[in-house]
Amino acid sequence: MKKLFLYSALLLLALPGVTLATGRELSSKKVCEVGKPKCVKFVIKEMERRYKPLARRCDHNALFALGYLRITEIFLETLNNIDYDDPSAVIREDALFAEYYFRAYDAYHLGAANVPPAWKEAFDAAQNRSVTSSGDLILGFNAHIQRDLPFVLYELYKRGNPVSYEDHNRVNEFLQKVNFLGELAQKFDPTIDDDDVPGEEDDIQRFQLIASWRELAYRNFERLRDAGTDEARAKVAAEIETYALVSAQLLRQQLSYPPGTNSQERDAYCRANVRSAKLDPEKIAPIY
Repeated sequence: MKKLFLYSALLLLALPGVTLATGRELSSKKVCEVGKPKCVKFVIKEMERRYKPLARRCDHNALFALGYLRITEIFLETLNNIDYDDPSAVIREDALFAEYYFRAYDAYHLGAANVPPAWKEAFDAAQNRSVTSSGDLILGFNAHIQRDLPFVLYELYKRGNPVSYEDHNRVNEFLQKVNFLGELAQKFDPTIDDDDVPGEEDDIQRFQLIASWRELAYRNFERLRDAGTDEARAKVAAEIETYALVSAQLLRQQLSYPPGTNSQERDAYCRANVRSAKLDPEKIAPIY
């Protein structure tokens, strides 16, 4: 397994992309190359396009897709309110970060062999409907932050468009404001926010987990950047893959449905919403 990860890591670092390109590369658009706010609108448009069919068929991937969409909308809304040293840098990051998710999703559903292992765990769980709604959500964030983000930051660095540690931390300012559990509960699973108690304590705990993952991701980017040789860098890349995979496996085990239970109730709830038009993907205005 170690040799497989090392070989995969060498391929990863040699190629410009992580998995299959879809022909809808956002970061190659001119407004994204220069880091204009309009770039984020293109990201949101692509996220909406992908989310809608997932919602219509009550696909368990829809939870992460909608959560990620809401995060990106808030990123755009707060762009001028956060004192980024280089707003264009975080805009470029937003586009490339989304591409990594799109590529992983497309590779998995096209049956490609080079799906990042942490993403494969997340997509397998969603396809098999084997974990709770919270599981579908957190498995997506694990793969995207712990696995993808170090490579995104490294790719931006190689392109000559690095994201500073200061701006990386400033992203946390808007992430603290994000809470889409109520919307997910309304549309997909009424139990997903059962542990969402009044007040901010549980919100802070959830954010602290994401913030700790983001901190580790930046440190892993620095390890990729500072590796002295290609072989050393490939070793770091393999360690990132392994850590994200093991985290995914543990999360999947912890958040799987207990024996004798399954997703039938939440799936029936979602289908009823689709039939009654309460879950209309064409009307996806956020509910805060």
